[in-house]
Amino acid sequence: MHINIKSSAAILLLLAAMMLGATNSMATTPAAATDSRQQKIQQASVLEKNGRKAMSYIVAARELLSKQHSEEAHQYLKKARVLLTKLKSEVTKEKDNATGLLSIYSQLGVKKEVEITDQLRQKLENTHLDVMRGRHKKVIAALKAVGIELQYSFVDLPVAATLGKVKSALKSLSRKNTHEASKTLSDAEAGLIHKHMIINASTKTRPDKHADQHTEYNSQGVI
Repeated sequence: MHINIKSSAAILLLLAAMMLGATNSMATTPAAATDSRQQKIQQASVLEKNGRKAMSYIVAARELLSKQHSEEAHQYLKKARVLLTKLKSEVTKEKDNATGLLSIYSQLGVKKEVEITDQLRQKLENTHLDVMRGRHKKVIAALKAVGIELQYSFVDLPVAATLGKVKSALKSLSRKNTHEASKTLSDAEAGLIHKHMIINASTKTRPDKHADQHTEYNSQGVI
């Protein structure tokens, strides 16, 4: 699978499909993980999937509102509210997550021509848990230390802010104001934090900010 995220809209479409987990190259558990680390990865994976599911409900609700299906949209938003409420409780437990962000999508790619050695694989696997927990600064520092060109993409969900928008949209629907509810949901989608970067970009790649769009990366079998 080549990873080449060109726009925020592409990611939202994946979220709405509710099958994004199948294309998430960071979601498999490294075989060499300890039981404790594996448990943490599994817990992070559950939060990640629930965050994506909540966003898929929001996207679906907005689409339903555009077709004047207010009752169905209301049901989806109630499901999103339940998930986001639980996620907010979990996220606030994390002492090192002052921003209250939840990573819901992440991909790491290596150039197709690069040989994936056991040593390289191990270095990349060591970043797995931090990637899933959204500790991007730590991940980027670790990836820079690897010393080869890598592509790193992620989407973070501001849980509390998104929950607030869902509650606001539900209030608007209770007043039969579908236009206001739809706008609030659009704001919730726009609130997702998208980042796409090239780590250790070569001198040849660096001058053209769009150069990564023409480079093929392979994420299979990395993490």
